[in-house]
Amino acid sequence: MQKPVSLFVGIGLVLAACVNQEPLAPPVIVATSVALPDGTQVTPTSAGPETRVVGLQRVQFDVPRGSEIGVIRKLPFTVCEGGNLGRIFHDEGRFLSRSKEWQDIFHRIVTGHGYRAAGAPDSLFSEQGRDDAEYLFGANIRATRTEAVLVCDFIDAHIIGITGNSTISVEWQIFDPVNRRVVHKATIDGRYQTTATIPADPVLLVQSAFADSVNKLAADPAVRAVVSQRPLRDMAPQKGIVSADGRRPLARQPLSQVAIDAHIDRLRSATVLIESGDASHGSGFIVSEDGLVITNQHVVSGQRFVRVRLVSGRAVIGEVLRRQDIRDVALIKLEGRGYPAMPIRETPVRVAEEVYAIGAPQMTALAWTVTRGVVSAYRPAMPPERLDMIQADVPIHGGNSGGPLLDRQGNVVGITVAGYAMGKEQRNAGLNLFIPILDGLDKLGLELADPAAYERWRRTAALE
Repeated sequence: MQKPVSLFVGIGLVLAACVNQEPLAPPVIVATSVALPDGTQVTPTSAGPETRVVGLQRVQFDVPRGSEIGVIRKLPFTVCEGGNLGRIFHDEGRFLSRSKEWQDIFHRIVTGHGYRAAGAPDSLFSEQGRDDAEYLFGANIRATRTEAVLVCDFIDAHIIGITGNSTISVEWQIFDPVNRRVVHKATIDGRYQTTATIPADPVLLVQSAFADSVNKLAADPAVRAVVSQRPLRDMAPQKGIVSADGRRPLARQPLSQVAIDAHIDRLRSATVLIESGDASHGSGFIVSEDGLVITNQHVVSGQRFVRVRLVSGRAVIGEVLRRQDIRDVALIKLEGRGYPAMPIRETPVRVAEEVYAIGAPQMTALAWTVTRGVVSAYRPAMPPERLDMIQADVPIHGGNSGGPLLDRQGNVVGITVAGYAMGKEQRNAGLNLFIPILDGLDKLGLELADPAAYERWRRTAALE
C-alpha cells in the first residue's frame, strides 16, 4: 500500500533536495486574460471604480485527510535517481498555510487588475504600503490534484526539474472587518499546465493553479463591486451615548502639575492618527479611558466610521458620535476600554504662555510629532463671528488638524484647527489658530464631571 505523503510538506522538500544545479525559473505568476462564466473575455486593467484596500488574510487547506491529491511519475524509458514516484496523498487534515508566497501571488494579480492591495511583496520597510486592508480575503482550498513529471539528466540521471499540471478548487470569502461579517462567497476553480521545465517542487504547480483562481476572482465584476464600496456599519447607538442634542458627562482627569517632558510618552500615547480613507489624514486626542476622541469635523468629514491608529501602530475602528460644523469639532468613540486620557484645563490660556502641539504634520510617517511655541494672542469673537480663537506660533502643518494644544504641564487647552500659509510655496507663517478646549466641549455637548458623578451616570446609562 502506498504510504501517504503530503504534497505541501514532504514532496517539495524531497525533490528540492535532489536538485544540484542552477535553479530554474519558477512559473511566472501574472494576471492574464480570463473568460467569465458567461464567456466574456476580461483582460486585467486599472480601469473601473477604484477599490478599497484589500488583502489576503489566510489560506486554508481543507482537503480530507488521506485524499489522493496527485501523482509523480517519470517519462517512459528514462532513469531518475533520488525521486519519489507514485501517488500522492494528503496526510495533514485541515490547516492554515503560513507561507507568504500565497499572499504575494494574490497581491501581484489583484494589483494587475487595478485593485488597491495591502502588503506589497517588495516592501522592505514597515512604513512602505502600510495601508491596512479594508476588506479581507480568505481562500479555503477544498480540492486539488497535481500531476508532476520528473525531468532527469540523460547522462547521470539526476533530477533537473519537473513539468506537469495542477487543478484547484478554492472557496473564496470576502470579510468586512467593520461589520464583522462575510459579504461575498464564491467557489472558483483554477488550473495550470506547463511543458517547460520548472524547479522540482510540485507546490509551484499548485500555486500556479491558485494564481489562475485569483485571476478569475479579480476579473469578476461582482467582486469589484463589493470592494469598491466603503464598509459602513449600520448599528444602534451604544448604551450610555445620548443623542447629539443632549448633554453627556465626561470624567474629569486630574490636572498635571509636572513639566510636560516628564510624561510626554503618555501624552503621545493619548494622541491618535485619524485616517480618512481618501489618502488624507488628521490627528485627535483621547479624553476618556473608554475611548472618546476629540478631533475636527473636517478631519472626519461626512464619514460615520474612521480608522484610528494608536502610537503602538495598532489600528482600531472609531465611530463618529457627534459633530458640529460651525465650531469644526467632532467626537469619536473607539472600540474597547483602558485608553490613556489627557487632562483638560478649565482656566483660559494666557498670552505669552508656552504651549505644545502634538500631531501628524504633512504625512502619516511623522505622526506624534511634538512642537513648541507661545500663545501670541487670544482672539475673542467679534461680530458677525461667534467663535473665540487662540492664536499661537507653535509650528503646525496639514495633518495636525484635530490634535491637542497643551500647556507646559501637558494639560489640554485647545484643539488645532487652522493656520495661515504665505506665498506661492504656502509656507507656514507662525499664525496658527486653535479652538479653546472648553468651547469645543460645549459645542459637542460634553460636560466635565467628577469621577464619582460620572460613574453614577455610567451605571445608570448601562441599565437603560
